[in-house]
Amino acid sequence: HDAVSKWTSKSWWWMESPKFDKRYLIALGEKVSLVMTPTHKRLQQHAKKGAWYGGQCYIVPLSYSESFVGLDEEVWYEVKRFQSSIRQMFREEGRGVIFLETVTRTSRGGGGTALQAKLEVVPVPRSVERDAPLYFKSALAEVAQEWGTHSKVITLDDNKKTLRNAVPKGFPYFYCGWEGGGFVQLIENEEEGDDEDGDGGAGMRGGGGSKRFPRDFGIDT
Repeated sequence: HDAVSKWTSKSWWWMESPKFDKRYLIALGEKVSLVMTPTHKRLQQHAKKGAWYGGQCYIVPLSYSESFVGLDEEVWYEVKRFQSSIRQMFREEGRGVIFLETVTRTSRGGGGTALQAKLEVVPVPRSVERDAPLYFKSALAEVAQEWGTHSKVITLDDNKKTLRNAVPKGFPYFYCGWEGGGFVQLIENEEEGDDEDGDGGAGMRGGGGSKRFPRDFGIDT
């Protein structure tokens, strides 16, 4: 119970956390919520044509889950509905959307010792969404070269190859997705430390020891 409470408290984006701020709640479904990203965690915004206009948020399951791969089917179905509505909303504004998930710690045995799952919603100019595969393929290749990771980047098509069937349950991973596809990278040796602020990372095996996979990798890319 103490372990669960510890990680619940750290998951400030989850409605069950004592640190959750109700002012950030945008929408509430039966299985998931839509939560605004705090100002200090948002991308730089520029009020000019073709730039970033805001709208960054998280899709968060109401019940505990350490990853979106591990969600029950009915929860996943509602996540897909939220994603479709979000895409449509930003499409009407002339923007695209990139979805990001970074899972750096898992319980493996179902002991509830990981942070609550969240899927980052990042509205971007349509040109950035179109070029996202190039950006992320290059960035993930650099990660593999620098850290000597042996796991390949898995290409998703949202049809036969999806996040849900590409990643085994209980494994840490990084996911980036856009309309019609995405990539997923398994993280080879997960975080073992005491991630006090929920913004740490996980190791990826390299010749010089273990380096941490940053939770902000997707946003930085």
